[in-house]
Amino acid sequence: MYNPYMYENERVTFPKVGEIILYTVNKGDNVYRIAKTLNSEVEWIRAMNNLNDELLIHPNQQLLIPVVFQNVQPMPRDYQRQSYDLYF
Repeated sequence: MYNPYMYENERVTFPKVGEIILYTVNKGDNVYRIAKTLNSEVEWIRAMNNLNDELLIHPNQQLLIPVVFQNVQPMPRDYQRQSYDLYF
């Protein structure tokens, strides 16, 4: 899987909603983890790759992964310390 921190001098572009990623399955991968990592859904991956109900995939198999949502980082809130918070 692509590691964005592997190449220091290259500009990293993350996939946007609507893009399709060609992903090569690694040993130990499963469809749920791939969907969660690449901002997709299991049913979309299953439909695009004609997978059966068992979602059986093999290492070195190539899958089309649609990006169906984008992780949005929550806005940081100022933390209001409570009287029972410990100080470290």
